[in-house]
Amino acid sequence: MPDPVTIAERIRRWPKHGVQGPLTLELYPTLRCNLDCRFCDTTDRHRPGLPELSAERQLALLDEAAKLGVQRLFLLGGGEPLAARTLAPQLMAKAKALGMQGILTTNGTLLDAPLREQLVDTGWDEIHFSIDGPTAAIHDDLRGQPGCFHKVVTNICRLRALRDRRGVANPLIALHFVLTRTNFHTLEDMVRLGHTLGAFRIDFDALIAYHPAQLALMLEPHEQAQVPALARRARALADELGIATTLEHFEDTRNLERGQNASSGDKAPAERVAQVRDAELGGGMLQQLRRAPCLKAWHYIVVQADGRTSPCCVLAGQGGSVAERSLVEVWRSGDFIEEIRTAMLAGTPPARCSECSANILAHERYIRGLV
Repeated sequence: MPDPVTIAERIRRWPKHGVQGPLTLELYPTLRCNLDCRFCDTTDRHRPGLPELSAERQLALLDEAAKLGVQRLFLLGGGEPLAARTLAPQLMAKAKALGMQGILTTNGTLLDAPLREQLVDTGWDEIHFSIDGPTAAIHDDLRGQPGCFHKVVTNICRLRALRDRRGVANPLIALHFVLTRTNFHTLEDMVRLGHTLGAFRIDFDALIAYHPAQLALMLEPHEQAQVPALARRARALADELGIATTLEHFEDTRNLERGQNASSGDKAPAERVAQVRDAELGGGMLQQLRRAPCLKAWHYIVVQADGRTSPCCVLAGQGGSVAERSLVEVWRSGDFIEEIRTAMLAGTPPARCSECSANILAHERYIRGLV
């Protein structure tokens, strides 16, 4: 995947060379999902349905992305990407044919034999499997379907066996875990499960909670107080086993409540916007970039199932639609992404940025330090 150095190098070109293309396209082929996760509010099970982009339009987006210099396709869902049973394999095959690196995030239950063979044969780079507990009792309860833990673990083992038979290392396997009050005590066991499944990384993430089902999964204060010690022990075990994690973020309980932090508001004050524009005209944009809270809007674009865009998953669906304009036009001159860039340069991110994951914020801080 594009490394932070590569991302920083491209961002540094903006002040002198004008708009540079994004390095990552995050694409949601569908909002449909075959599970019913207790903490989810993004699939068509929890929201009114949306008119999804046609398969032809989504495949054409990859050509447009390649022209912009995109190096990585990050295929997610909004729902479950593999619920787009025909389209998802086509998107993944085309991305590899275009020379892009590929990451798939999936619940793992629909990773059938033909798709496993395609992913191994084409050298797909990474698959991130969402597993929210080291046992079927915990995972299946959170995911809303009995037997889904067995399905995902079985499919991971079959994928590894196929890789071994072909003598290849890819796709690499990663796990993604959402911390709730039903699983926070299992961090060490999750590391052990990851080791057993051959995961090179486990991304532990905090829960975003707004509706009642989500709020019921939030940790109580006495439970939050236990997490730093649990995270430290699990992190030590992961280090011993050679597994990368994001557990360091859970050693600070403030990172357990996404969306609960104060925000500076949705709009940059007029005087700050004016300062940003003056700085750009005066050649000071690079210094503004180095102070921006987040640089996603300069290297990342998300396209959700109906074509609406954003520079990140938190703001998904708020920008212009690629159903109506090309990806190039939306990236170069879309009103929403330009508004986000101006706000970030002014140091006044939108209110919803408080929902961002500590994992993403840490990555952006690292990139900012290299710009």
